[in-house]
Amino acid sequence: MARHLPHLRPSQVQGLALWVGATILARSSCQNAVLGALPALGLGWHTTRPYLREWLRDGADRAAPCRVQLEVATCFAPLLRWVLAWWEGPERTRAVAPTSKGKTRVALVVSGVYRGLAIPVAWCLKPGGQAGPWRPDRWALLDRLGPAVPASMTVRVLCDRGLQSPDLWAAIRRQGWHPYLRYDRPMTFQATTGPRWPAWRFVARAGQYTVTAGKAFHRRQRRGTLIVLWVPGQETPWVLLTDEAPADVDLGAYGMRVWIEQGFRTPGAGAGRGTGPGAQTPPASTGTGGSWPWPPSGCWPTAHAWRRPVCAAWPRPLSLFQLGWSQAQRLLHRGYAWARVWLQPLPGPDPPGELQWVDPPAG
Repeated sequence: MARHLPHLRPSQVQGLALWVGATILARSSCQNAVLGALPALGLGWHTTRPYLREWLRDGADRAAPCRVQLEVATCFAPLLRWVLAWWEGPERTRAVAPTSKGKTRVALVVSGVYRGLAIPVAWCLKPGGQAGPWRPDRWALLDRLGPAVPASMTVRVLCDRGLQSPDLWAAIRRQGWHPYLRYDRPMTFQATTGPRWPAWRFVARAGQYTVTAGKAFHRRQRRGTLIVLWVPGQETPWVLLTDEAPADVDLGAYGMRVWIEQGFRTPGAGAGRGTGPGAQTPPASTGTGGSWPWPPSGCWPTAHAWRRPVCAAWPRPLSLFQLGWSQAQRLLHRGYAWARVWLQPLPGPDPPGELQWVDPPAG
């Protein structure tokens, strides 16, 4: 943590390490559960409890007020660099989604989707049940993360309905990334060789899809590529807009957006003051190595180059996070830290093979 978050003070790194290590041992970020796991680390309840409570507070709210406090937003770019330091592959997919804790708090979270789960790297909290603008917060999150991503990496940003807007589209592209925004069926689109139609007219029934370049909307026209994908069994098709060329579009990419819901359910997702990503990244990376029950031929890294080649996915009865969570617990109980870890994404879900391509409707 000191290496990946060099801007933190030693005391802040120590507190963060305590929270993350105890959260992994306790399988919960609840304070009482975290305190109950501390004896396994050789720490006492009564001496550590006030330290952890004080660590969560701003400097002015501590028993001994001071000006030192943890600015969580300054950790977003380093957290993303930490994830990318373990990442193996030229592509990266992110999802932007809101979540809430009852009616008291609402969070807008930017996560990296990975093998059926999501690792949060930036977020913004607001009180629930109160009107207020979200747009400036979205732009600020993306602008903070932009410098952390190499220009050579292909990044796709997935957003559900309700978050799309021309400003969000521009903010994503400003970082050099590719937006995949979902819209309602009545959205209009004019293919390069054809008239303007509502998006629902581009496919007639389930089992069909189309990908075509053109201009979206009527007044504030926007050049892009329309994806209309109607998976059998679904009531309505997906209507997506991206700036990628039709030949570069990944039909299965948007299917990874639902993985962010699993990220909200992982035990470390609710940890306070920025401990969530720290409690999720090690289990995800540890589980990556543990998802192979034995080293496949040609896939085990050498002692000098821990860069694992791409291997086929092995079937596993548990999620990657649960596998890594258990392994990280065993390491901590034995007094070891996780080492030689990596994040190796696998291709996203493939669209059903029975989908039929259809041409854009003619005039």
